[in-house]
Amino acid sequence: MPAAAARKQAQSTVDAAARQADAAWAAGQRQADAAWAAGQRLADAAWAAGQRQADAAWEAGRLQADAQLDVARETLTAQHLTAQREVRRAAYAAFLAATDAGHQRRLEWQQALGTSEAAGGRDRYRAALSAVTEALTFVRLEGPDPVSSAAEALESSLDANASLGQYQAAHADFLDAARTALAAP
Repeated sequence: MPAAAARKQAQSTVDAAARQADAAWAAGQRQADAAWAAGQRLADAAWAAGQRQADAAWEAGRLQADAQLDVARETLTAQHLTAQREVRRAAYAAFLAATDAGHQRRLEWQQALGTSEAAGGRDRYRAALSAVTEALTFVRLEGPDPVSSAAEALESSLDANASLGQYQAAHADFLDAARTALAAP
């Protein structure tokens, strides 16, 4: 019996070792599964964090691009307004120079009436009125309407039958309208 008992004891030891091995295997499998799950959770969290960072970077880039576009638009608008003011200023100045010359030619012609210089004075006055009409065209093109209206009144004040006071008032009105237009934002 000693051999049978030894075999039984050996079998019992082998069975115990197998159970220990199975238990160790199961414990290792649970640890591996837990490690895998933890790694998956970390990977998912890292993916989500990376996605949030990418979304935040995208939004920051979009906001920066929008801000740069706004600055570019504001700059272009300011440049356009500056250029428009310069063109208007030049048109208004040319018109004023033409009306001043027309007014001067009118005075010279009226002083020369009854003399041999009257015909030449009338011709110079008419030539000056032609220059006023040409300059008025540019003022009408550049506007705005209040300036164009004031310019038309100033041109009318140069008519041979208009009073001298009408010219002075129309001149002052045109200057006011032009200054207002040039100072507008």
